[in-house]
Amino acid sequence: MFPLPSTAPRSSARTGTRVRRTVLLLALLAASAGATNIIVNPSFELWLGNLPVAWVTSELSHPGSAVPDSGSHSGDLCLKLIGSDTSAYATSATIVRPGLHYEFAGWVRCPGIVGGSFVLQFAKINLELIGTPVLIPVVYSGSDYREYGRWVSSPDSAAFILVAFATLPSAAAYLDDVTLDDTTLPGVQEPGIADPQASRTRVRKFVHGIDRLEEIGPGSRVFDRSGRELPDPALMCRFSVYFVLE
Repeated sequence: MFPLPSTAPRSSARTGTRVRRTVLLLALLAASAGATNIIVNPSFELWLGNLPVAWVTSELSHPGSAVPDSGSHSGDLCLKLIGSDTSAYATSATIVRPGLHYEFAGWVRCPGIVGGSFVLQFAKINLELIGTPVLIPVVYSGSDYREYGRWVSSPDSAAFILVAFATLPSAAAYLDDVTLDDTTLPGVQEPGIADPQASRTRVRKFVHGIDRLEEIGPGSRVFDRSGRELPDPALMCRFSVYFVLE
């Protein structure tokens, strides 16, 4: 029903093995990126012919269904998906740590009434899928891009997350700036995880910019999700997520 590598149609066991190896390679590339965003090539600026680096697309089986396009949200290029009698799709994978929180975001321009949906699916180390996939429907946006986002928490047995977008048959969509941010800060332990070797400084809670400032105690330090400290908690933006350290 959705184009995750472990559930895609296979003509043979050899094809399935190649797909699994591809997913593992993409995940290792993402893990080596070393940035807050852990998806490789999130803005589709890097291509090998008509294949975006670090993504598996329907272009492999249906040429012309997933191609570079200049109508981007940012940068020079985006991914244009063109469904025909079947859906067009793009899938990537990255390594996650069990029990942590991740913020997904993706920008889509959808010229039709309904374009398709994002699919987020956690998987074990052997790529066995865990739980129910998270579906984020994408709807009409005309000539403009619209951002779609979701917070997800990795299960205790998770090793990877598969991030996919699929169009409906005969639908088209322009995909750009697909990110998955690791919301943990370097050197700061996640809430509820005891580590006697870690610093005694800890995350007290996640807060949104719309929360009351009085919930932030005197002497607390506030960081945005990229790890930058705010000189004044009053500078928090609405609908953004912050970390409070005590």
